[in-house]
Amino acid sequence: MSGESDLQRLETALHELRTINRIVERICRARETSHIFTIVIDELVKETGALQGVMNLLERKHGDELVTMARDRRPDSHELPFKVSQLVSGWVLKNKQVLKVDDLDHDERFAGLSSEDGRFKSLLCCPMETRGETIGLLSLVRNSDLGPFSDNHARLAGIVAAQAASILSNTLLLEALARKNELLETAESKLREENARLKSQVSETFAFENIVGRSEPMRRVLTLASKVSAGNSPILIAGPTGTGKELIARAIHFNGARRDQPFVVKNCGVKTESLLESELFGHVKGAFTGADRDKPGLFHQADGGTVFLDEIGDAPMSTQVAILRVLESGEIRPIGSNRTEIVDVRIISATNRDLRTLIGEKQFREDLLYRLNTVTIEMPPLKHRREDIPLLVHYFLDKLRMKLNRGQLSVSSAVLDTFGRYDWPGNVRQLEHELERAAIVCDESGIIETSDLSADVLAGHDAELKSADRHGRLRDAVERLEINLITATLTETNGNILRSAKLLGLTRKGLKDKMARYDISPERS
Repeated sequence: MSGESDLQRLETALHELRTINRIVERICRARETSHIFTIVIDELVKETGALQGVMNLLERKHGDELVTMARDRRPDSHELPFKVSQLVSGWVLKNKQVLKVDDLDHDERFAGLSSEDGRFKSLLCCPMETRGETIGLLSLVRNSDLGPFSDNHARLAGIVAAQAASILSNTLLLEALARKNELLETAESKLREENARLKSQVSETFAFENIVGRSEPMRRVLTLASKVSAGNSPILIAGPTGTGKELIARAIHFNGARRDQPFVVKNCGVKTESLLESELFGHVKGAFTGADRDKPGLFHQADGGTVFLDEIGDAPMSTQVAILRVLESGEIRPIGSNRTEIVDVRIISATNRDLRTLIGEKQFREDLLYRLNTVTIEMPPLKHRREDIPLLVHYFLDKLRMKLNRGQLSVSSAVLDTFGRYDWPGNVRQLEHELERAAIVCDESGIIETSDLSADVLAGHDAELKSADRHGRLRDAVERLEINLITATLTETNGNILRSAKLLGLTRKGLKDKMARYDISPERS
């Protein structure tokens, strides 16, 4: 009998090992947690003769809340699903041991539990533990007809629960990583879409046809800028402060082959010599006091793109030498370094000073001027393109309506006349600032009157008016006013002659006669 009993125990142990091996092989081949749950419950319900089985994971962020992940029952079972009692789960989580209850009606630890669900009399509840952490519970139940679970059942369920916990933990980590990667890919896709949208918006903003200016001087500027945008030659943009030199530089870049590469701006007149060179060419750690790390310069950052050097006439002589080296060979050398780097950049520079005068004063290198001005674009002052003033006013008012959240903004005819007579020493920039100031101080109607203008503009207008009277040019002044008013009104109405005539207090024929006299067409307005 003893030999027979040993043989039975051996056969039982071998069957248990084969079962564990089969279950582990199956769950190792599974690629999703839901599949692992299904395999474990399905196998254990069959092997232990359980009526039902359920697996729960602990949801830590909700205070160790049990979340049911899978359940199964015998094919012949018509019982409703059971729920693991908090008394049972609490005991297993605290003791971290397999709980085997033969008869819930007579187990003092769980007095009254059977009254909650009288259908089930015995249960097994196993902790799913890996690396010292319990990640969930595995539970099996039987009713009184089936009798209690055996010790072999408890041992088998405990081993399978431990093996499943280890595999599940890794699978959960992989799934979490996959979700994060998916979120990152989605975020990257959205960033790419947003970047493409912004690039498209920038290209549209700086399209030559969208730059405000239909006067003959501006037509010449835009025609030349359009021609040079496709190349890589250095460009020098000359003109008074506030005439839009940087705007033209950006238009050249964003309409050229380098449009998808960086556009870097540096004002050469606002830094000390050493700091300017450090910002342009970079420095190495220890090059000077405060240089605690290597820092790449703007030329390095703009590699493949465009560097816009504003106020190039203010650059120190030593910096001019380094800029000349970039133009001739593409070489830059960070401050404190004994090595050079090669960069591919297009240089567009701008100045409001006479560089030839600076050359005569030994303040600017003649050889640098020759390298910078392969093509020179001369920006006209606003007083030489007065017919653009109504267009600029209309453009800036559109921007100010959004910036200041003003539903209605316009200028009176007297203001437009004042703007047309003023010489604008600060050019387009001054006009923009003047309009913003006036838009802030004007009354609720949103109509900017001459009383809202600054003293400088009003004083300049009065001086111009007196000069016109003294020299007998009143007729010319009136004609300029009519031209400005008609052009601005046609712009406001998108070339609608009938609406424009009503706004100006003219008949349709009267307006068309004046347009013919001044050679104004709706397309030009």
